[in-house]
Amino acid sequence: MKNDKYASHNNISLLARLREGDLEAFNILYNRYWSVLLDESYKRLEDLASCEEIVQDVFIDLWEHCSKREILNVEAYLFTCMKYKVFETYKKSKRRNVLIAENKQLYQSQEVVDGNTYGEKDLKSLIEQWVSNLPQKRQEIFKMRYLDGLTTKEISELTKTSQNTVQNHLGASIQKLKKLVLQHFLTLLMIFYTCK
Repeated sequence: MKNDKYASHNNISLLARLREGDLEAFNILYNRYWSVLLDESYKRLEDLASCEEIVQDVFIDLWEHCSKREILNVEAYLFTCMKYKVFETYKKSKRRNVLIAENKQLYQSQEVVDGNTYGEKDLKSLIEQWVSNLPQKRQEIFKMRYLDGLTTKEISELTKTSQNTVQNHLGASIQKLKKLVLQHFLTLLMIFYTCK
């Protein structure tokens, strides 16, 4: 390699230099192992962009932690890091695919209106089901407020419950409902971009 004074050095020597912050030694290791790590990670994931990111992360990890960790074999260290990062990427991808698979069938039958993939009817059905599963008192208060349009004071008088308790019931319900709607929306987004 042109102008690389450590190119003929073995990995032990390069590792010692790297611990001292020698960028040239790092570049030699990078050039020595970049393509083989990329090939090995690609065999496992078959996603070039993800594999390039993984290998980049492996070398960033080596540069940042070399002086703090007891690395005896730099090649083994690089391959172990790569395998770990591939496994983590695979796990994330698998979780995402499971979520999509569980919900895809439900949304495939959803009509697309005016180019909008957000299933309004399905969301309404989801909320109705969610409300029906609320505890009796909370369900009653929720319906009075958001279906009948009563104020918290009116609900308090009708249910013989303090206004503060009514507000607490409503606050807890709305917080959970927001999470439900957000999950629904995110699932639809993932399905939309996966099916494109």
